[in-house]
Amino acid sequence: MAMTHTQRILAAARGEMVDKLPFGARIDTWYNYHSAHGTLPEKYQGWSETDIIADQGAGAQKRFFSVCKESFRDMEVITNWEGNWETREYITSIGTCSIKLLWSTNEGPWLAYEHEKLFKTAKDYPVIKYILEHTEPYYNTDYDKEREVMGERGIVMTGTGLWSPAQRIMREIMGYEQFFEEMMDNPEEVAELIEVMSELELKKLKIAADSKLELINLCANWSDDIHTPVFRQFFTPYFKQANEIIHAAGKLSMAHADGEMRRLLPLFGETEIDVAEAVTPAPQSSMTMSEFKQGYGDKVTLWGGISSVMFEPAYSDQEFDDFVIRLIKEMAPGQRFILGMADNLPFDGDINRIGRVVDLIEKYGKLPIWI
Repeated sequence: MAMTHTQRILAAARGEMVDKLPFGARIDTWYNYHSAHGTLPEKYQGWSETDIIADQGAGAQKRFFSVCKESFRDMEVITNWEGNWETREYITSIGTCSIKLLWSTNEGPWLAYEHEKLFKTAKDYPVIKYILEHTEPYYNTDYDKEREVMGERGIVMTGTGLWSPAQRIMREIMGYEQFFEEMMDNPEEVAELIEVMSELELKKLKIAADSKLELINLCANWSDDIHTPVFRQFFTPYFKQANEIIHAAGKLSMAHADGEMRRLLPLFGETEIDVAEAVTPAPQSSMTMSEFKQGYGDKVTLWGGISSVMFEPAYSDQEFDDFVIRLIKEMAPGQRFILGMADNLPFDGDINRIGRVVDLIEKYGKLPIWI
């Protein structure tokens, strides 16, 4: 019996040789944009993104924020809405912090944009620490519903959240620029905040490890210039601790490793993460897939390889075919490789090129690949 998309993706993630290259396609940017503007192709009006990917013959990668939700004790949390704008105020016994979010998928994104960060000045350190220490995670049963809808057609991609503790402080709580300013002015407070965040995220990780989730996302959205200077200090220790829990539970870990990775790549091997997803080669980054393959080594499964821009009309159908065929041959013999977008189908991308990748896998992607 032929393997399902889910089985083939997970087997490749474990490093097993499968019958042909798995393909886990991601289209939420394209889908959200065209759904909001009423411009989905006529055939796909009213379809879900997973149904569309299945119609193209590919496996799906469906983003889901977290298998955990958060509740708060010994504080008051007040939420106000004005249209798509959410303002959330955390009132504690030692002070108050607030965050302002924009929730809109009209232009493609599936996440909120933090218009005002939770951290604004150094006086917020004790309050944010209090909020984290009084946050209690619990299992998100909505994940079970998403998993049931997906069935064997692909993977519901999730974890305890999108980011590791340090990345959550850098990206969500402070913002990158303020993080590095605080690293200069208040390094001990920054380190303490990351430590408190790590304790919360490890509680969530134990919930994820007890769930049905096979592949647990640990972090996302890295770039050489931002993360390399602090990666070994703030990221690697948490990943090692997390992977002890994940591997003891018989599961795999993953990072959404898009962006420029040339200087980060040598550090990735120290993390013990199993899958690098959204691997983004030229022409969208400075690296080739051969360089990624050599840099990640034979213990990491690569997921990605098709630069998002290749789906755009700037590249002809022939140029697209040539790119995918060259990529398939570059990854020979094909073990520990899952084809995918790097990292999404852009709003002006051609949805039918997903089906074209499926056709090219049938012709060139049977494993082991011989060149």
